[in-house]
Amino acid sequence: MSYLQANLEYLEAFVAEHIPQIDVVRPEGTYLVWLDCRRLGLDKLELKRLMMEDARVYLDEGFIFGPEGEGFERINIACPRSILGEALDRISSAIAAL
Repeated sequence: MSYLQANLEYLEAFVAEHIPQIDVVRPEGTYLVWLDCRRLGLDKLELKRLMMEDARVYLDEGFIFGPEGEGFERINIACPRSILGEALDRISSAIAAL
C-alpha cells in the first residue's frame, strides 16, 4: 500500500470515528482531500475561523474556488502521519467545543 493511500485510509477512519459531521470526498489521484463540512451549519467565515483559530490548522477554504466550494475545506495528506494525526485531533477538538 502506498504512503498516500495509507494516509487517506487513516483520514477516512479517523473522520468516521471522531468527526462524523464531516464527510470525506475521496480524491481522484491527488494528495489533496476535500472535507465536506456543510453539516456543521457554519457559514464560510465561521468555518474558516473554526479551522484557523480554534483548531489552529491552515487548510484551503473551499470558497476560494467559488460559491460551490462553500462549506468545504481541503487538506493535504502528503505529510508525516504524526502531522496529519495532530491536525485531525485539533479539528476534532474544535468541533467538539462548538
